Amino acid sequence: MALLKSAWEIALEKTEGIEADPEKITRDLRINEGKRLAGTYLTEIESEGKELQAALASKSGDELVLLKQGIASTVVMNVALPQSTEYEERMKKIHHIVELMDGKESDTVSLINQISQFMGKYIEARDSLLERARQQYQPVFEQKREQMMQKYGRASNMSMDQDPEFIQMLQKHFAQLSQQYQQVLDQAKTQLKEAWGIAD
Repeated sequence: MALLKSAWEIALEKTEGIEADPEKITRDLRINEGKRLAGTYLTEIESEGKELQAALASKSGDELVLLKQGIASTVVMNVALPQSTEYEERMKKIHHIVELMDGKESDTVSLINQISQFMGKYIEARDSLLERARQQYQPVFEQKREQMMQKYGRASNMSMDQDPEFIQMLQKHFAQLSQQYQQVLDQAKTQLKEAWGIAD
């Protein structure tokens, strides 16, 4: 118990001289409000972004700048390589957020459009890679089935997609593909950060 008490006393001593900075608190509140509004719009399926739009319309000056900073950081955080075609809905919302922030003709909207098209190409490349890998592995898989037939008198019920060797090969190819696309996406995200003045 004495150990716990002394740790508590040490913590109190360290925080004794710290005073709350009201400007920093207000600043953080505005940035966090922007993050929350953007996050809610992106995650709630039914949301149309009206709350976000109203917040942007109601703020001006420094408050607007800070709100936009929070929104922008959430947008950048949510730009990621897609795992399925459901990315399209998310990118539509991201596009809408950027339009609300910067206007329809802005460079950032143009960049978001390019990112969205790039993501479509990634999905196509991934699907194409899967198809090529299946074709490439088919003879190996057939040979394995034949060996099972000779050894046990029956073929395995396992599909190619369940074959550990095929899965390992596919994961390796997917990792290489993702790495190549991620590098380009990271460059685009850097451009967005520069446009919005977001520090890493």
